[in-house]
Amino acid sequence: MEMARLIYVSRMTDAREMEAIHDILEKSRENNAARNITVILCYDPLFVLQCREGPKNEVNALYRRILRDDRPSDALLLGYKGVQERGFGNWKMAFIKRAEIDPNTLLAFTRGEKLDPYVLSYERAGNFLVTIAAQERERLDTQR
Repeated sequence: MEMARLIYVSRMTDAREMEAIHDILEKSRENNAARNITVILCYDPLFVLQCREGPKNEVNALYRRILRDDRPSDALLLGYKGVQERGFGNWKMAFIKRAEIDPNTLLAFTRGEKLDPYVLSYERAGNFLVTIAAQERERLDTQR
């Protein structure tokens, strides 16, 4: 099976942003499991940075649906490439709020500037998401 990784950023247009995000998360977890897609989503009140991994045809179809959705705006594809393995394990829809990210991690990826994923390269955005996913796994493991 040919796998792909797609990273993009968008802005939410819905006035009820958190309600819309929770609705998206609930539906996406079900749909992603059925399509063998894993996702990590970094939420900030100004943007949503996402990485989607899975079968190439499913990732492509999902991104086309996202582009037709009227909730996000200013969608920008940071990068897309074929991959041999997933970078985020078996998370069907990981959700991390920017406010919950370790300040030192933010500093390392922003060099002291405000986090603006619209200016990140595909590689830098991917490394950022892998780092915060690992930190989130560690946080969840310590809560168990």
